[in-house]
Amino acid sequence: MKAISSMFLVMVFGLAQGPRGGTDPSTPVYWSAAQMKETDARLASRVNPQTHNAAAQLIASANAIYRTGPSQSEIHEKQADLIVVRDGEGVIQVGGKMIGGKPERANELRGDSIDGGTRYTVAAGDSLYIPAGMPHQFYVDAGKHLAITIVKLTAQ
Repeated sequence: MKAISSMFLVMVFGLAQGPRGGTDPSTPVYWSAAQMKETDARLASRVNPQTHNAAAQLIASANAIYRTGPSQSEIHEKQADLIVVRDGEGVIQVGGKMIGGKPERANELRGDSIDGGTRYTVAAGDSLYIPAGMPHQFYVDAGKHLAITIVKLTAQ
């Protein structure tokens, strides 16, 4: 258990600006609900006012995200997202056409908004899969939050 706690502290409490690369661990890693609540509390205190977002990398393929407002639209050209909503509520718009998209990093576009698509109202306990190459954008109303885990899946 001590090894798991140490690994948890090393991986979760360093803020991630995006995937850092590397590989996932070859041994199981367990995060209790209490540990994830602690992570959310730390992230909530570090939300960037411009992006309405704070993130912590759990493992190479998964991030904990705490969001308090809207995101830019995004497309991951070679990775799908499996999103698990852990707490809070919001809307995730998926599909349609990205407006104002520009490359942000390798195989990733960021834009201003999405024209069309489907809006999914999400809350704790919901999950959503977004295929690689599909535009998506997060919306969180003022005064609310959305705590999610995003697992990156490499497209086949």
